[in-house]
Amino acid sequence: MGTRKTTVRTAVAGALLTTVAVATATGPAAAAAPGGGARCTPGITVLRALPGRDGAQTHSTQVNGIGTRGLTVGVSHDKPAYWLGTAVHAVPLPAGATGGSVEAVNRSGLMVGTLTTASGAKAFSYRPGAGSVTLLPGGESATAVNDAGHIVGGRRDRASGAVVGLEWSGRLLRRELAVPAGYSIEAVTGIDSTGRVIGYGAGPSGEPSYDIHPALVWSANPAAAPTTLQPVGDDYAYYRAQAIDESGRIAGSYWHTRSLETTALVWSVPYGDPAYVPSVPGTSNDSFEGISPTSGVLVGTASAWDPTREAAVQALYWPGSGPAKTLPGLAPNGFTAAYAVADDDRVAGAAVDRAGVVRPVVWTCAGKQAYVPNAPAAAR
Repeated sequence: MGTRKTTVRTAVAGALLTTVAVATATGPAAAAAPGGGARCTPGITVLRALPGRDGAQTHSTQVNGIGTRGLTVGVSHDKPAYWLGTAVHAVPLPAGATGGSVEAVNRSGLMVGTLTTASGAKAFSYRPGAGSVTLLPGGESATAVNDAGHIVGGRRDRASGAVVGLEWSGRLLRRELAVPAGYSIEAVTGIDSTGRVIGYGAGPSGEPSYDIHPALVWSANPAAAPTTLQPVGDDYAYYRAQAIDESGRIAGSYWHTRSLETTALVWSVPYGDPAYVPSVPGTSNDSFEGISPTSGVLVGTASAWDPTREAAVQALYWPGSGPAKTLPGLAPNGFTAAYAVADDDRVAGAAVDRAGVVRPVVWTCAGKQAYVPNAPAAAR
């Protein structure tokens, strides 16, 4: 569960409480949905923001994870935050901390994330309403947590610059993730209910001219080396595992550095070649960021690379078959991004409003409003 999210540059000010009906959102609604039930009402709920202003250089507000009983987690004005319904709550910062982000939450409400401090980043866990966070020993980031309370993340090795992958059980360090000789970890991104951990890195190809850049999977065995997923990539092809569901299905992306294109993909047990998902029409950089625990829905971002302008990012939605779709926004042709999806078809992320401000949002009954851009109505 959980996934390492891409931080979005945003500009958020003030607080807002809005539920936007699909009829007023940008983009048409689809006729069918993979979840949410017959009585589900499609809409976009805009969550409140913490008081304050974003910094001049870094702007970050988004919903990163979905819990139970109306709990969602993420970041507001570069501060770690969580929401109960639409009401925002600040995670209490320890002395010396200036900001951070909640990256993931499990079914019991255990949140994990990263704090920014003067002495460097710190990994933490937290439960709603607690008076303080728990700092995780030896960690600089915590990116995912499963329902057993096992947390994964990492720290940067000062000598090599590589990431040291870490797993905690509660507040105790359980293991450093094993790495084969010559390999390095770039990120640790998820853990499922069996204790299977995912990430990605780099390693030797056997040829002096290039390295490989594969997605990696560790079993729950603390001493086990990772499995290298296929294909392994090369100096121009990077494979990234971003999220894992309860069946072991892995969502991620393939990035080709020469073409500057990214393709969303999925690995399924027993982890042969991945299934590549055709891009949303008009985009060439699609990546999955989240996967539902059991319903098979995947979400992420899709965009087109254009050197003459900053292309709008769109929230990517794929129900597990058929074409990739996007989700409606708060403004015409405005930025949207999706980072987490629940089995009840809620999708969490961010969207820019008509004033140009990016808001933390949750789409309800997302499958009923997802659509294929520029497609005939019958194909949506």
